[in-house]
Amino acid sequence: MKKLKVFVVVLAVFMFMGPWAFAAETIKIGVPLAMTGAYAGSGDNYWKGIEMATNEINQSGGLLGKQIEIIRFDSQEFAPEVVMQGADYLCGKMKVTSVHAGWAGWGQDIRAYGKYDAPFFCDDGAMPSVDVYKSNPEKYYNTYFITDTGGDQANSMFDMLTALPYEYPNKKIVIINTDDAWGIEVGDTLSKRFKKIGWKVAKRETVPYGTNEWGPILTKIRRINPAIIHVEIPSSQEVITFFRQFIKQPTNSILSYGWSITPLEVLATMGKDADGIVGEMPAGMPAPIAPDAKAQAWVDKYMDTYKHTIPAGSWIAYTSVMAWADAVKAAGDEYDFKAVNKHLKEVGYDGLQGKIKFGENNTIHAQPAAPIVHYQVQNGQLVALYTDPPIKPYKDYKFQVPRWIK
Repeated sequence: MKKLKVFVVVLAVFMFMGPWAFAAETIKIGVPLAMTGAYAGSGDNYWKGIEMATNEINQSGGLLGKQIEIIRFDSQEFAPEVVMQGADYLCGKMKVTSVHAGWAGWGQDIRAYGKYDAPFFCDDGAMPSVDVYKSNPEKYYNTYFITDTGGDQANSMFDMLTALPYEYPNKKIVIINTDDAWGIEVGDTLSKRFKKIGWKVAKRETVPYGTNEWGPILTKIRRINPAIIHVEIPSSQEVITFFRQFIKQPTNSILSYGWSITPLEVLATMGKDADGIVGEMPAGMPAPIAPDAKAQAWVDKYMDTYKHTIPAGSWIAYTSVMAWADAVKAAGDEYDFKAVNKHLKEVGYDGLQGKIKFGENNTIHAQPAAPIVHYQVQNGQLVALYTDPPIKPYKDYKFQVPRWIK
């Protein structure tokens, strides 16, 4: 009789509240991004792509009939111990089914998430991270680099700078980069390529993060009056202050910012003042006009949702979530990591710009479906001038000689 009463009560609760009386099963994904500290802006750029993909999947009925639940972790400034804590929390404790990290460090992240089997998508883009993977591909088989390496991107930057319809007044370049793996890799590659064609690297500066007083360096640059100044600093404040101090007494130089032009906060702060600067976005979506109607619909939706143009990392972070979800559908089980990873490696993903394949070292090398996009700031927005590979002009957009060149 007592058992019957308990059953009646439970049944009544269920009929009154429906299935909400019980915790709904979800598919958990881990999102360790910089939410505080110097890289919080970049973390937000990745987050918007991940959020958009997750919302689309959930609103269309979920994945394998379940809603995706995002578990976030603040990676701060990627100290090894913090990155390890994130991996142990997300994969060890929360049992997430995949990890979408964006930029996550210079190799410490590969070691941290390589202890587990859930697919780990990162946008490290530097050889030290790839070298960790190469040291033991079987152990780190679950790692996916969603952007090309700094050296390969620098080669594309070189190709763009030498393809511009512009007659350089001399063959001198100044290269400024940060004292980290990314900056040094880009700076070394550009230096080598320009020297090979007879240019002089008139000045090479390797600076620490937090450099915001550029007077001494700019004094030397003004004496040199180089044809190109390339600044590669993956942090916004430094490149903003450099330009503001440069423009007070500019040289007749093409100002190339590489990846540094594409984080949202750079143009959000400088707007039309930045007109003329060139830069690039690896694994990017050309804008403001997309390659075709399908891609344009995505661009329009992104801009309607977030009220700004597409910054670095958003599109490829979105794509990594959708590629993982496609692999889960094929496997039929989000925790069948062997099958999910096999699908990602062998099948790839039909993305918005075409078929994306992970190549050597589980890396999305530059490819037509995930091109390196070279931009110039025009009228306060990023306008695609070239896509690579192969390096070719994009639609009818034209390079404009910067206003400070006389």
